[in-house]
Amino acid sequence: MKNPHLIRRLTDHIIRNKYRYVTLILAAQLCKCTAEIAGGLWAGSLECNTTALPAETLPGTGPLRIALVTDLHNNPQQFGKVVKLLRAAKPDLIIFGGDLVMAHERFMRTRWAVNGFRNLTEIAPTFAILGNQDYEKQEQVERVYAAAGVTLLRNQAINWRTPSGGNLRIVGLGDWNEGDEAPERCLPPAGQESTPVLLLSHDPESRWLLREYDWDLMLSGHTHGGQLGIPFTGQYLSFRSSMPAGLFEFEGGRRVLVSRGVGSILNMRFFCMPEVNIIELGSTAQ
Repeated sequence: MKNPHLIRRLTDHIIRNKYRYVTLILAAQLCKCTAEIAGGLWAGSLECNTTALPAETLPGTGPLRIALVTDLHNNPQQFGKVVKLLRAAKPDLIIFGGDLVMAHERFMRTRWAVNGFRNLTEIAPTFAILGNQDYEKQEQVERVYAAAGVTLLRNQAINWRTPSGGNLRIVGLGDWNEGDEAPERCLPPAGQESTPVLLLSHDPESRWLLREYDWDLMLSGHTHGGQLGIPFTGQYLSFRSSMPAGLFEFEGGRRVLVSRGVGSILNMRFFCMPEVNIIELGSTAQ
């Protein structure tokens, strides 16, 4: 049964403190709006970051500039910025690391994506893999790549001749989160590959399943850098991976480069700017 005395006391308390509650509500709304505006500004920005690696990272390929773009998440505005940045950067090879779309969003009008990838293929040969979000709209994603002239690698490998005449084996895996990763189809056991291997795997956590295979440099995304950076430290927080963003050493002298990606979930980031990555190997690398 209802307690009239208790209800009366509660009502009196609210009336006496109404200005305090109104202030708290307004302060909460102000914090929410401020966070949305600041997070949106970070999410809508984009920078191009260069990582210099020694030539022996991919031995025999010669000087090489590789662009890594990943986690676009159905964002035409960011894709336009990507094209401008890569035209200026002039890479020799472009890698799209997966998650072109958002699984829960419509992806009906794809002309912007086709045109964007066509622009990329005019800059340099372009290869792509699937991310976990792409499987929900896989047919449409694959159609975009086919129309744009992008080579999609799904548990496949291709031998690519570098601009200086070297050989590079590019291996693209299906997504680990979707149970589609099949390294045995496209990667030899450790110690059996003489050609340097550039490995494309959307989620850097997949590296633990790839320890017994031959590869030299893995390119990944998926984490978004946690969309949260620690101010003034260059460090990022992510519950998805122990490699949230940046360049990491792995077993056997191998390296893993994880991009913060281009798009954002909920269109919000904090101290974690979206990025396009340029990996520079050869005589100019340190």
